[in-house]
Amino acid sequence: MTRMRPSLMMSLLIAASLCVIAVELHRVSVARQQHESAADSLAQSHRDAERVFELRTKRDVIAWRERPKTDVLAIVNAALVDAGIPADRLQGIGEGVDTAVASPQGAEPVLRRQSLAISLERLTPVQIGRFLERWESAQDQWSSGRLELTHRRDQNESELYDLRLHISAVYLART
Repeated sequence: MTRMRPSLMMSLLIAASLCVIAVELHRVSVARQQHESAADSLAQSHRDAERVFELRTKRDVIAWRERPKTDVLAIVNAALVDAGIPADRLQGIGEGVDTAVASPQGAEPVLRRQSLAISLERLTPVQIGRFLERWESAQDQWSSGRLELTHRRDQNESELYDLRLHISAVYLART
């Protein structure tokens, strides 16, 4: 019986060692997955930051033209259709505001900005992205400005948002 004890002890020691190795291998595997996930997240954050910087440097398009006469409602409806969003999601287009753009001191303002607000309701984040993409590609006269999102808190609409998109067009005023 004394001979079995050392071999039993050796077997238990080997089994315990294998268990420790297995646990450590699992921890390494989990750590590797977390590292890869964090690296992917960092890369996505970097791409998002570059996109934000790109959008912040975007300027209003100033054309040698008169006040925009384009039917904004038609452009919005076309963007909604292209994005696969029902037309009943358009809540309305706010009254336009037409203001002078600041000029050098003492100079008469020659540029004007027309601004509007488009209100859409009950949209998912994916629909918002598709609409904004279609809006930007559907026209070249209006620049997107401030974007206001309101999260709907209703039980059946917890993943939906209301969108208010402020747009503007800068144009040369007639002298």
